[in-house]
Amino acid sequence: MFRHPEDRLPVALICALFAVDLSVYFFVEHPLIILAYAGLSMLPKAGICAFNHHHQHVSTFHYAWANRLLEFVYVLQTGVSSQAWVLHHSLGHHLHYLDQTKDESRWAREDGSRMGEWEYAWKTTITAYPRAWGVSAKHPRQRKIFLVMGLISIALISALVAYKPLAGSILFLVLPVLMLFGTALATWAHHSDRGTADDFDACNNILQPFYNTLTGNLGYHTAHHHRPGMHWSMLPKLHAELESKIPADAFREPGIPWKWFGASPRAVAPGKSVEPRVTSDQPPVIDPAR
Repeated sequence: MFRHPEDRLPVALICALFAVDLSVYFFVEHPLIILAYAGLSMLPKAGICAFNHHHQHVSTFHYAWANRLLEFVYVLQTGVSSQAWVLHHSLGHHLHYLDQTKDESRWAREDGSRMGEWEYAWKTTITAYPRAWGVSAKHPRQRKIFLVMGLISIALISALVAYKPLAGSILFLVLPVLMLFGTALATWAHHSDRGTADDFDACNNILQPFYNTLTGNLGYHTAHHHRPGMHWSMLPKLHAELESKIPADAFREPGIPWKWFGASPRAVAPGKSVEPRVTSDQPPVIDPAR
């Protein structure tokens, strides 16, 4: 059923954590315990946000129904529903990230200046679903799945909140929104302040081992943009092939909490100035198993 065997362990861990989520929801009544669990679960769910991203680039299963079931788990843990990453990210950001006037995850203001980390995160969070819907106008099949699965997800979350308002609101409403915000906050460092219209210079890379273990090699970001349809497990090998072409200032340390788990093999402080971008001519990547 799995398209890549490397996905078996991450999916097992993701489903195990979801089982804990449901156990806390159904069996824990004390608000402080629910809040404490929600806070403690944010770190592993940050990794789950990354694997949701990977799944919507290269779907986990051969069968669409299995992918849809997994996406219900993802939306309840990360706040990102079926096809949202496909539209906003794969068919939006990946085509436009070299042009800050079009990028769905743009980090530059209209005057070309660089947004701050928190400004970028709020704007990206608030505009995430409207921009995904806008991209879907050109992709009717993805729009249909996005709309239907989105409505079912809203109904599911509403039912969970209605049945147990406190636990449902904390675990399946507030926490996923915070994880969506955290995803935006984390992605600011991937491209902000890069200066040329080139795959090799337009991404920042994070090589810290813990970060890449928890995020499925998301730190190999140049490799990911160079081959967005490549499975996450193959990115370190591709990075090794491309590393000589990546500028020395395109390596970064991760932010909090990742930095608490050690330093990267190589990193520099940010500080490049913004330069004009041009639109990428990279064709969209549509996973046939979606």
